[in-house]
Amino acid sequence: MNLLNYFGNNWKPNYDNFKYSGWALLEKIDSHETVLDVGCGFNLFKKHLGERLYGFDPANVEADEVVSIEEFDNWKQWDVVLCLGSLNFGERDIVEAQVKKAVSFGKRIYWRQNPGIGDHPWKGVEEINFFPWTIDLNYEWAEKYNCKVIECKWDNNNRIYAEWKRL
Repeated sequence: MNLLNYFGNNWKPNYDNFKYSGWALLEKIDSHETVLDVGCGFNLFKKHLGERLYGFDPANVEADEVVSIEEFDNWKQWDVVLCLGSLNFGERDIVEAQVKKAVSFGKRIYWRQNPGIGDHPWKGVEEINFFPWTIDLNYEWAEKYNCKVIECKWDNNNRIYAEWKRL
C-alpha cells in the first residue's frame, strides 16, 4: 500500500486527540490572517476559517487542491502555515526538502510531527515509512531555514507540537 492509497482510503483525522496541534490552533490564528494547510486531509479547518484558508493534499478530494507539496505552485505568501502530520513520511532528504518548501510559504508555521512511530489504528500503517522527528531536529532545521522555534513540546505524549516563526 502506498502513501496516497493509505491516506486516501484508510486514514481518518481526530483533532480532538491533540491538546496543542488540534482545534486549539484556531485560537492562535487572528481573524485577519490567511492560512495555508499543507496536507490538509479532509480540510477540517475550512469550516472555521472559510476563504482565509487554502488547503492542499495529494490524497484527499476534500482539499481545495489535490496536489503534493512538491507539485504545489505557491502563488502568495500566507500569514500562517499548518503542517499537522503531513510532513512525516520518507527519508530525511525528502522530509527536509518538504520542510524547506513549507517554510517558504509563510510567516508562522505550526507543526504536528510524528517521532517515527506507526501507531495509527488503520490497515496499511505497517507499510508506511514514518520519519523520526525529534525536538532537537526542530531547532536544527528552524535555524537552517532562517526560523526561530517559538514553542516545541510533546502533544498527547506521542507527537511533537512546534511553532516556528520565520525571521
